[in-house]
Amino acid sequence: MNLLLDSHAFVWMHEQPHKLSFKIASEILDPANQIFLSTSSVWELQIKITLGKFKFNDTFENVIAQERQTNGLRILPVNLAQLCI
Repeated sequence: MNLLLDSHAFVWMHEQPHKLSFKIASEILDPANQIFLSTSSVWELQIKITLGKFKFNDTFENVIAQERQTNGLRILPVNLAQLCI
């Protein structure tokens, strides 16, 4: 199954997994599932970090790299054709 995480789910997955429901946490940890984070969510989080409204315990770059390695996270690009339906 493909899982597209929103910003909150990504933050909770990385920093506060206890906030995820058991079902979602299980789906994220299932190696049969592919986990995606949209470029727009990356952008949103970076804006919040830059404005001082949010901070990870590590650099955002390291957080993304760690989730790629640990959970196979993939960044999903935003495609203009997909937005213009």
